[in-house]
Amino acid sequence: MGALAEMIAEDEHETPPPPQATVSATKGSIDVTSDGATINNVVVDAPVNGDWTNVFKLFNLDADLFEVVDDTVRMSTWQQSKGTDDGGRDTVQLWSYSARFKRRIKARLSDAEVEMRRRELRDWVPPVVVKSADTRRPVAAVINLADIQGGKSEGGGVAATQQRLLDGLVNVQAWLNRMGEHHNITELVLVNNGDPMEGCAGNYAAQLFTVELNTRGQMNFVLDIWEKYACQLFPQFDKAQFVSVLCNHGELGRMGSNKNQTSDSDNAGGFLAETLKRVLDSRPEFDHVEWTIPHDQMNVYPTAAGVPMGFCHGHKVSGNDANGFTKWLDGQVRGDLNAHQAKVWVTAHRHNFQSWDLGSCSVFQCPSLDGGSKWFRDSTGKYSNSGILAFLVGEHFQLGWSDMAFL
Repeated sequence: MGALAEMIAEDEHETPPPPQATVSATKGSIDVTSDGATINNVVVDAPVNGDWTNVFKLFNLDADLFEVVDDTVRMSTWQQSKGTDDGGRDTVQLWSYSARFKRRIKARLSDAEVEMRRRELRDWVPPVVVKSADTRRPVAAVINLADIQGGKSEGGGVAATQQRLLDGLVNVQAWLNRMGEHHNITELVLVNNGDPMEGCAGNYAAQLFTVELNTRGQMNFVLDIWEKYACQLFPQFDKAQFVSVLCNHGELGRMGSNKNQTSDSDNAGGFLAETLKRVLDSRPEFDHVEWTIPHDQMNVYPTAAGVPMGFCHGHKVSGNDANGFTKWLDGQVRGDLNAHQAKVWVTAHRHNFQSWDLGSCSVFQCPSLDGGSKWFRDSTGKYSNSGILAFLVGEHFQLGWSDMAFL
């Protein structure tokens, strides 16, 4: 017989490869951890023979992510009676496997690929962006006036508070000018984030003896400041909003108590906003202004540049950090779907700036515009910086906001 015939004959008698496990299984379980997995009594109808692909498929897992730990494979086999299509009986061979696996270490990049990545990084240059006001998405600028507490004597009193607000207006205008070079700002949202006036009694023991303005004087001070901001900012934009919230220092029914004697609606945050609206409604340059003024609601939900927002003063929020706000928000959504739908949340009351990302929304806690607290600084040594929180909102960025500034 020739050499070629001998080779063909050998091929004809070559042992066929063993069958692989199929997904036909009757029982079994798997425990998956961050370190690996343990297969427990998985029953298949063909031997595994080192290929665990179809075993892991039973659990929708990728076998390439795992490898057997040492000598941990335990197996057994038996025959089992099975009915045939013609009504008779036959026997099938089944196998049961248990084994421990560890996760494979991901392959490291080769030196050649690392060098290629470095070369790409060295050669990369940012694309040239042609700015056009006609094609850029419209955005809204949000200006937050939080915790002015007009009439308070600390931190230089009314004179210093007024100067901070005027300096803040200059800074806001400069920021708007900078943002206008890169964004199509078509709307401005001016927000009273609460506590615009100090009040005269009921918030702390010495309040009645330290304020520099009585209630009437404090209200006039707030209206003067709000009108100054409105007259400067609103006419510059095609759209404008004034948003107000209710607050603790604005409760008008205290009568020397730390609780409202009437209802939540009896609040300076609502009354002063309504007064400002009456002042501006008679002037045609403010016809485009929309007003969000709560009755007795602690949360308000305006929309600007397509972005749903939520505002509250924050005195109903327990806790001083992200955990406290998250717990509060989780509770709010039980009875108020708007609370969860807001993509940007803004609060105040804590007199210091904080920000955190909750996934479904971004949260800003505003700094205050008052002069600080001597008691708090004497007691803890801590103090916060005064300022105005400003940012852009719109569909121009995936988070719904950009360009946050502390002014």
